[in-house]
Amino acid sequence: LVILPFWVNDRKAGQDGPGQSASPATVPPLPAGVARHDAEQTLQAFLRMRAQPDLGNAEHWAPQAWQQAMDTAENGDDHYGKGDFSAARSAYESAGKLLTELLQSREKRFADAMIRAMQALDRDDAATALAAFELALAIDPANAEARNGAARAQAREQVLRAMQDGDQAESQGDWQAAADHYDAAVRMDPAYAPAQLALQRVAEKLDRMKFQAAMSGMLAALDANRLADASDALAAAAGIYPDHPAVQDARQRLAEARRQASLARLRREAAGRVANEDWAGASGLYRQALKIDNNAVFARTGMAHAQQRMKLHAQLDHYLSDPARLASDEPLANARKLLEANRNLPEQEPLLAGKAQQLEEAIRLASLPVTLNIVSDNLTDVAVYHVGRYGQFNNRQITLRPGRYTVTGSRPGFRDVRKVVTLTPDAANMTITIRCEEPI
Repeated sequence: LVILPFWVNDRKAGQDGPGQSASPATVPPLPAGVARHDAEQTLQAFLRMRAQPDLGNAEHWAPQAWQQAMDTAENGDDHYGKGDFSAARSAYESAGKLLTELLQSREKRFADAMIRAMQALDRDDAATALAAFELALAIDPANAEARNGAARAQAREQVLRAMQDGDQAESQGDWQAAADHYDAAVRMDPAYAPAQLALQRVAEKLDRMKFQAAMSGMLAALDANRLADASDALAAAAGIYPDHPAVQDARQRLAEARRQASLARLRREAAGRVANEDWAGASGLYRQALKIDNNAVFARTGMAHAQQRMKLHAQLDHYLSDPARLASDEPLANARKLLEANRNLPEQEPLLAGKAQQLEEAIRLASLPVTLNIVSDNLTDVAVYHVGRYGQFNNRQITLRPGRYTVTGSRPGFRDVRKVVTLTPDAANMTITIRCEEPI
């Protein structure tokens, strides 16, 4: 068809001798040159039609129609070779029409092939489906749906074997093995609905089993007060069914268990601080407990007791840090009242009892008289602050309780003098000199 028989000459056209005319019933033929030109143009149109990309592989997806067109064109070649250009043009036109009809049927042929392929695939007839998909790909090699369908058809036998293995494992109660087989089927053909449904069904069964196991483990750990294990088990259950009522209930129970555990820990730690008479530390722990549960009885009573003990220690420390305060009547009386109010202290508080004994001894010593000898010049007025004025003298003995005293001296025209003395019980006699000797 490509190499045209241009060597054909016009001999046929000139075979009739001069003077010979056609019969009256015959249409006069076209001139030989014009007829040949028309045949060649029609042939070129046929060749262009045959070269259409959409007719590629047509000999495979429409062999009969394609062969009919080719035979018709070959018939035209025969006429052309014999010099019958009109018959050749007619044959080329017919061949072109056949190709046009073939081209127009391409989409329908593709659609029909895809329908047959999908129907066969639905019946698990892999061979028929693959043949139909290959036919569709012959029509449209770049069609993604047909390529995917062909791959599915090629994998169908393996998919079916995986499904059979999954069914067998499921019947034996081996749910994990069944899930693995169904998952393999889905991975080979993600669009295979039976595998999807089977995997979903078995996965749901496994989830229920895992959920029940996790919840059982959580409750067992909670009963055994293994809160970390209970929390891990609850997290596993919540990862499967986060909104399940049992998960919500378990969260509340775990939160309550943690709260009680925290209170128990604080109670133990506070008891240890109390045993060591660390009332400030115990008070802080009781305060933490009350933040967790404002109605915790142990924390309320413990806080009150700790604050009372802190106050008592502070009162005792007030006098013990400066026993000289007891030299005054009012502080001495208050110290005696403090001891009387806390006479029966518990044995388990040796630190507090020791402070009480120290204060009692300080009170006893503060009540013992001590002699203060004052030497003067009989010109200076001598006074002991908060005790009395003694006037002018050369030497005088004053009996006082142990403590700190301020002794002053004054004399007209001279600068005043002032001395602070501390009288201790172990100092039986103390002598000081008070004289105003610096003129003003």
